[in-house]
Amino acid sequence: MKILSSNQIRKADQHCIDSESISYTKLMERAAKGCFDWIIHNKCFKIRKIPFIILVGNGNNGGDGLSLSYMLHLYGATVSVYVVNITNHFSNGFLINKNKILQHKINLKTINEGEKFPSFDQRSYLIDAIFGIGLNRIIHQYWRSFFRYINDIKFQEIISIDIPSGLFMEKNHDNFEEIIKATHTLTFQVPKLPFLLPNYEDYVGNWHLINIGWKNDFIEKMKTENFYIDNEFIHTIYKKKTRKKFSHKGNYGYGIIIGGSFGMIGSIVLSAIASFRTGIGKLSVYVPSCGYNIIQNSIPESIVDIDKEKHWISNISISNKNINAVGIGMGMGIHPKTRYALESFLLKNNQLPMVIDADGINILSYKLKLLDLLPKEKTILTPHPKEFKRLCRPWKNDYEKLHLLKKMSTKHKIFIVLKGAHSVISTPNGNLYFNSTGNPGMATSGSGDVLTGIIVSLLSQGFSPKESCIMGVYLHGLAGDIASEKLSNESLIANDIIDHIGDAYLKIRI
Repeated sequence: MKILSSNQIRKADQHCIDSESISYTKLMERAAKGCFDWIIHNKCFKIRKIPFIILVGNGNNGGDGLSLSYMLHLYGATVSVYVVNITNHFSNGFLINKNKILQHKINLKTINEGEKFPSFDQRSYLIDAIFGIGLNRIIHQYWRSFFRYINDIKFQEIISIDIPSGLFMEKNHDNFEEIIKATHTLTFQVPKLPFLLPNYEDYVGNWHLINIGWKNDFIEKMKTENFYIDNEFIHTIYKKKTRKKFSHKGNYGYGIIIGGSFGMIGSIVLSAIASFRTGIGKLSVYVPSCGYNIIQNSIPESIVDIDKEKHWISNISISNKNINAVGIGMGMGIHPKTRYALESFLLKNNQLPMVIDADGINILSYKLKLLDLLPKEKTILTPHPKEFKRLCRPWKNDYEKLHLLKKMSTKHKIFIVLKGAHSVISTPNGNLYFNSTGNPGMATSGSGDVLTGIIVSLLSQGFSPKESCIMGVYLHGLAGDIASEKLSNESLIANDIIDHIGDAYLKIRI
């Protein structure tokens, strides 16, 4: 799914209007009906008991809010509408829907700048329809104070229409106090970029897509650098590798996972088991000699190679020419001999696709020139935010973080999977892919090791590096979601993610 700019969203709206020969007011009604249906479906048992306070601006977002007010009123809800009169300019859609409100004698009041703030009943639902996606400048101090006033009231819930009012679509905020804190955001057709960034979590709340009838063929022609990974996207990747009846293990790749050190062999166990659960045909595991018995006992399916050193890796060599992909770095430590071993390996390896994680990334951060040795278009780094900061530098905000991510990927022609909620994948051509699966329970030791094993498995099976990243983060998050539904976020451990990779595959097939 494409993540569009505010200008592209306006064009998509206009194309929908033109292609169906409808008015903008009709499109507003469609948007309001989608929001109304969501509210009825999710709040039906409360809707006639709990009053609604609806704040509307003077523009088209306010027109959506007025149309929604009318629908809630007809349904039997108690509705109070407040026009937040920030400017004296009113859109046609706003005026048409305002007249409808007045005709039905719905309680309508106006809040003007400088006036005392109204007294609101905190037992109400608040609907925020003040600003839409077009806001790109700081609002006056009075209205910033008003937004703080709204946020301080403990409403039952705050539901924002399309985007929380005060939130910019495409640039950072210096002052977050000017944003309405939504419990839910009902957004139209596509996710908005700030919804996927950590800084805005407390303001967007839970967001939900509302279909307003855009034409897919028009959207497909739009060019964008940002994408949202959904099940439909994954299904197109997965079906390319459907298993055939007469296939054998040689058809599903041969990978190698390298890493571990004294006390940290468990990370390699997790990666290796995850690789097998994801469908790899054969897997070798390269560890210090202290890990030999652990690997043999924990993963009898694997082939074990050991380093001459007992407690750490001092030399990395791949003797088998049939290896398709490499995963390296998990639990490896940063011993000087290990650092030298990784540098020597990179000097020798210019062909094999590889995933570098954990201490592999930390070693690269000690000597950034090693980034120039990474196989172009074939290397995947999987850092968490702190590891990524070591590779580049601290960032001031999430937008600068995305800029640094793109810059590093395009400069070195590598893929980077920046792990976290909505893990984001940057590609050598500068595109970003945001994941849609996963939950807070996956913030647990070993979860990243599992992801590396999944991606190595997909690479070995013949998925491209880009496909392996996209499908890897989605499968990893989906397995975590299924596990969390059964166990809870609090009790989730990395092995639970592995145990539900099969369930995730079954869900993708549907």
